[in-house]
Amino acid sequence: MSAGSAPMSPAQRRRVGVVLFAAVVGISTSAVLVKGMTASPVAVAAWRTAGAAWLLAPAWVPAWRRLDGVVRLRLLGAGLALAVHFVLWFASLDLTTVLRSTLLVCTTPVWAGLLDAVIDRRLPTKPWVAGVLVALPGVGLMSGASGGEVSLLGDGLAVAGAVAAAVYLRLGQAVRSTVGAAAAMGAMCAVAAVALWVAAGVTQAQMLGFDARTWALLVAAVLGPQLVGHQGFTYAMRWVPASTLAVIVLLEPVGAAILAALVFGEIPTAWSLAGGLLVLGGVGIAVGMPRRPQRQGSVPV
Repeated sequence: MSAGSAPMSPAQRRRVGVVLFAAVVGISTSAVLVKGMTASPVAVAAWRTAGAAWLLAPAWVPAWRRLDGVVRLRLLGAGLALAVHFVLWFASLDLTTVLRSTLLVCTTPVWAGLLDAVIDRRLPTKPWVAGVLVALPGVGLMSGASGGEVSLLGDGLAVAGAVAAAVYLRLGQAVRSTVGAAAAMGAMCAVAAVALWVAAGVTQAQMLGFDARTWALLVAAVLGPQLVGHQGFTYAMRWVPASTLAVIVLLEPVGAAILAALVFGEIPTAWSLAGGLLVLGGVGIAVGMPRRPQRQGSVPV
């Protein structure tokens, strides 16, 4: 199926825009929150997804019983990809700066576009290509000028996390025509949580005994980046293509850089700020072009 093809009325377009703005703000806090925790990447990811799955249980538990096998498989795949994305990215944050790790994990648009080309056998739209061509040099400029600790392993983990995020977006979007946002997000988080708790048992990761600061940051990570951020993107998946959502995610490093400067003193250079402007411009090009009008239809929300 072609994802992200549901029609939008003007009111829906405005609503999706507001939700995506809140989602970008939400995910921008993720790196700073994780960086401040003393828990391992597996523990952080396990508690974060488990908390979201528990809060969203009233939506996803009854919905799961009604889903057919294909939709369940897609949700399982998306949940596993989400788990892999979190572990790889959180591990990267232990090895390099917030800005560098966040920038590299936000190469997701490249991988999402490739998935669209391979699976749908269609080339990305011209606005999407133009936006990526403007934004990615900005990402590179910010990354190269970010300073601080540099780790090839940290860089590689962040890029691998970006690939996993593209798979998560693609599979998650494939179910949004039949599953509401809260049910889809809850189911994907439940799958991710089960996989992560199993991984924690295998690796003997510490899951309890954290200090009060880490527990508070974990709660904040569930409520902010997960329920406002990721669920916001899950809501928009019904109408916006995965490759376009991945370009919007490029706004995350800008917000993360501001927060990292305030919290950790990771001050961006002038070149980093210039790169951030390119990122903003690229996102505007990729998502700001008008689309052909389509007929309205009823959709789950």
